[in-house]
This record gives sequence, structure tokens and C-alpha cells, in this order.
Amino acid sequence: MTLYRPAKQTRARIDVPPLPRDPGPPAWNALLPPPEPAIELSENTSADWLVVGAGFAGLAAAKRLSQLRPEDRIVLLEGKRVAEGPGGRNSGFMIDLPHDLQSEDYAGSLEADRKQTWANRLAIDFAAQMATDAGLSREAFDRCGKINGAATNKGHQHNLDYAAHLSSLGEPHELLDADAMRAKTGSDYYTSGLFTPGTAMLQPAMYVRGLAQALSSNRVRVYENS
Repeated sequence: MTLYRPAKQTRARIDVPPLPRDPGPPAWNALLPPPEPAIELSENTSADWLVVGAGFAGLAAAKRLSQLRPEDRIVLLEGKRVAEGPGGRNSGFMIDLPHDLQSEDYAGSLEADRKQTWANRLAIDFAAQMATDAGLSREAFDRCGKINGAATNKGHQHNLDYAAHLSSLGEPHELLDADAMRAKTGSDYYTSGLFTPGTAMLQPAMYVRGLAQALSSNRVRVYENS
């Protein structure tokens, strides 16, 4: 009788760098005064919850854990300084309405867009509450809405099509003509604009630095360069 053994399975090795590639100083963070010296993890410690990364998601997770488990000890580790990673490099806005950049008019299906809008607003509501709890200024977080400006006939048609989609969703919006855009911007460049009120504008480095400072306590420890 011959015994057959399966061939040994080998796994390809993937080398993962400990930190992402550093493209240089984040511009948002460079606008701010230098932070206080970092508190680094220099000895063994224990915690009920460990959150890795003090960006938007990590800070929100630590905040929510502190609400749900007020007696637990939470450790938040950031491999660099807070706001030196992606959290301090993003575009600086949170959009509530879905915008499918692959479609002709940014619109998707009505039901899918309603679900996405609900999820987006839930996240923005939580971000707004964190900003309020941390005492952040409107420079750091401001739910002021946004204007999608059009400078060509094609762009203007996109605004019209997306406005029609928003009407189908029952979402508030305002179409602005060239005169209204000139009054707002001081420029003759734009032919139209589409204002939607639910977008939040951020200074992301100020936002994440402020949240990290506000979260730091006996129960929530934030360690940088760790």
C-alpha cells in the first residue's frame, strides 16, 4: 500500500514596514504651534482596550469605548506624533451626501444613497459631538455645508442633474447662478454652484490634536511615537 502525503504548503512572506512612508511635514499640522512634548510608552503596561492609531477612526473608537465602558482602562497608541499621519493630511471635509464620482451625475440608486446618507450623518454627528465635548473652535470643525462650483457647461449640467437627484431624495439644496457665485467668491470664474448644507469643514490637524488632548485622562492614555 502506498501512502500519499500532501505537498507541503508554503506561504509567501510579506514584509510590512513598521510605519508608512513619510512624504514630508503635513501642511495642516505645520500651520499650528508646535505641540507639547510627546508622552511615549516606555514601560510595560496593561489595559482593557488597546486602540492602534490616533487618526479619525482611532480617536472615535477610543471616545466611544470611554462612553460604553466608563470603568475600563483604554490605551491609544500612535506610531508618530498625533496629526503627523493621515489624520493630519486629509482634505479637511466630511460630506454627508453620497457622490458617485464614476457616474455621469454623481448619483447612485435612491435606496442605496438614502442608506449611505444615514450612515454618513451618523458619523458626522458623532464627530461634531466629539468636537463639542473637546471644546474645539469652528476653525477645527464647522458644519457649514459646501458649494460645488461649475465653470463649464458640462459642470453646470452636473450640478443640475445632481440637484434633480437630491430632489428625488428629499434633500435640501440650493442652486446658485453666476451672479450669486460672483457675490460669494468675488470671481467671474463660476457659471453656477450647488449648495448643500450638511458637509462639515475641518482643520484636520487641529481636530485630531484637540481630540487627543481632550481624551487623555487617567482612564484613557494616549502614547505617541509608540
